[in-house]
Amino acid sequence: MSPAVAGQYLVGMNRLFSGDTHPLAIGVGAGAVYGLCARFAASPVAETSSAFGLGLFVMTLAFLFVVPFVIGYLTVRPARNPSLVYRLFAPWLSSVITIGVAMAVGWEGAICVAMGAPIILIVSSLGGLAAASDTARNPVVMPLLIVLPYVVAPIEARRSPPQRFVETVAEIDIDAPPPVVWALVTSVDSIRPEETGPALFTRIGFPRPISATLSAPGVGGIRRARFEHGLTFTETVTTWVPDSLLSFTIRPNTDSIPPTTLDPHVTIGGRFFDVLTGTYELHRMSNSRTHLVLRSRHRVSTPFNFYAGWWADRIMRSVQDNILAVHRLRAEQRRW
Repeated sequence: MSPAVAGQYLVGMNRLFSGDTHPLAIGVGAGAVYGLCARFAASPVAETSSAFGLGLFVMTLAFLFVVPFVIGYLTVRPARNPSLVYRLFAPWLSSVITIGVAMAVGWEGAICVAMGAPIILIVSSLGGLAAASDTARNPVVMPLLIVLPYVVAPIEARRSPPQRFVETVAEIDIDAPPPVVWALVTSVDSIRPEETGPALFTRIGFPRPISATLSAPGVGGIRRARFEHGLTFTETVTTWVPDSLLSFTIRPNTDSIPPTTLDPHVTIGGRFFDVLTGTYELHRMSNSRTHLVLRSRHRVSTPFNFYAGWWADRIMRSVQDNILAVHRLRAEQRRW
């Protein structure tokens, strides 16, 4: 946002806030416009323009926390003596409009919305609560808050985000002996839609697993893991203990992933997220029962790893639970 544009925006905001229009209409309109301007600054159009300098704006603390706070502040600021309910929930109207328009024009996908919406709504409510205070009504506060993300984000985006490594573990009991289960986990035939139930990862738009074929048994063998919409992984076997342990490294084939498969900011193998290794452990419970464990290790690299790591673990656990359920269904249906 250039100084001239910022100046015009501030003048317009001051005129609106001093008018006699219904405060809810003014506030929701101001909050939504501000939110959309901020999201445009992080859109593909703005990311390719050096005039903004905000190519990674959407993956900053300034965007995820400060922008929603300002949205909530602008929504509640025009109201005189707003109730607690108004301060908490009026900002949600502005936030929902911002999110809805961003999705409609293709700036956001379902995965990013699912991950970001809870924080945006909560922080916008905090902004609404703050807007009713005497300090927040000081004329100097509004312009300072409006420009704050655009001052902080470029500085923040130039810093390398910290890395966090997360291990996700899923497990299941199967009424089949380890040799039967082993044959199914080493190479997975095409997974039919009716074999998988509803899951978190499919609800938010992550592709469904299709197959994982093995080139050759033993260490060095290559598994080709395929998901819907062209998402594929090359998995190289590093540990091979028949009927007991299978480990492999995971490399996403990023060059072959269509740009519409995943949101740019959650692309696997990208700057912010990657899946590194996978391990199957088979534990014999009896001659006819196996405890199957699936572990994955992945990396998140964002300024808000405490939150991104929590989501990464939930999504990966959902994927792994889904895959294990397929293994159990197939193993228990097989005659052995």
